[in-house]
Amino acid sequence: MEKPKWNSATDLLNRIAVQTTSVWRRSERGFTYIELTVALTLLIVMIPALTTFQWVMESRGKAMMDRQGLQAEADVFTADVRDDLRQGTNFRLSKQGWLLFDLPTGETVRYKEKARRLIRSVRAPGESRFKGTTVMLQDIYIVSFQPEKEGVWLDIGLQNWHSDLDMKVFVRGRAVSP
Repeated sequence: MEKPKWNSATDLLNRIAVQTTSVWRRSERGFTYIELTVALTLLIVMIPALTTFQWVMESRGKAMMDRQGLQAEADVFTADVRDDLRQGTNFRLSKQGWLLFDLPTGETVRYKEKARRLIRSVRAPGESRFKGTTVMLQDIYIVSFQPEKEGVWLDIGLQNWHSDLDMKVFVRGRAVSP
């Protein structure tokens, strides 16, 4: 094979410029159909996957936050009702299923469920009506009281938009000397 002969340096530079231009033109033709199909397929797969992942993470986050809210509310309620019931005696249920008990001061305390709330009311000695309304717990979907001689079983179910919580607690009352 013979070596190409160039007459001058200008011929050499022109030939290099033509070869470089043809390489650039070959690489600047754009996407091939296969590259475009692969890119669109990845896009079609990734968008639903990312949207689903985001939705799952958001719903789990809401459920976790709401569950923690219910648990915190239940913990505060348990502490308050425990202090109240520990002073009480003569635990009984009314005809409507509300919890009634007597305090050492002679007052009668009533716990009742109304409009998804657990409400505490007090009746002074000698009066016929309960007075005052203290909302002890919200978001109740079920509540049951089971009085026993020594205390009360509380079975409470809480539920909000994203979570629910069931709890069963026994609270011992004040010991009465025979």
